[in-house]
Amino acid sequence: MELPTLLVYSIVRFYWTERVAIMALTGLFLVLMEIEYVRLEWKPKLHLPKSFDILRAHERDNVAATIFFVAATIIAFSVFDYAIAMTALFLTVFGDLAAALVGIKFGKRKIYKQKTLEGFIAGLITNLAVGFLLLPDYPFIYIMMAFVASIVELLTGKLDDNLTVPLFAGFTGQMIAFSMNVNLPAFPWPLEWMFSLFK
Repeated sequence: MELPTLLVYSIVRFYWTERVAIMALTGLFLVLMEIEYVRLEWKPKLHLPKSFDILRAHERDNVAATIFFVAATIIAFSVFDYAIAMTALFLTVFGDLAAALVGIKFGKRKIYKQKTLEGFIAGLITNLAVGFLLLPDYPFIYIMMAFVASIVELLTGKLDDNLTVPLFAGFTGQMIAFSMNVNLPAFPWPLEWMFSLFK
């Protein structure tokens, strides 16, 4: 759900305007909130195949992570420069995934609650790689964002890291860009290249 959301936002923003794209995201957010309301308040008995059951165990009786991610996406794109927001959101998607996969499969040394050193290192390396791919000309920005994203992901417990990671990482990147008076690209180069194919 996360990557299609970012792709659709980017396409709408590229071909129309940022305001239209934010409105589209807000519409998606409202639809998802209504679905969550029905799921949590009315608890309908749906007999869906297991392949359709995408909720994690802790989400069954709580708000799904998708709600937090879409809320963070709306805030990030409304407040931060596009390149910073997109980088922060990609750090959330790929860094969290790498940390979880490596932590579950290979994690042996717990460093905070159930989180492991191996998962933390995998998440950090992935975040650095994602930052390099999206903001290669701004190493100080993406390195700091990668460290903040990894530390916030490690320390987030009861709050959802789909909300905390992109907002803390994005805020960090934006403040560095402001303090260094950096003019960031309108689109990170991979997206600029992709969209140029369709012009």
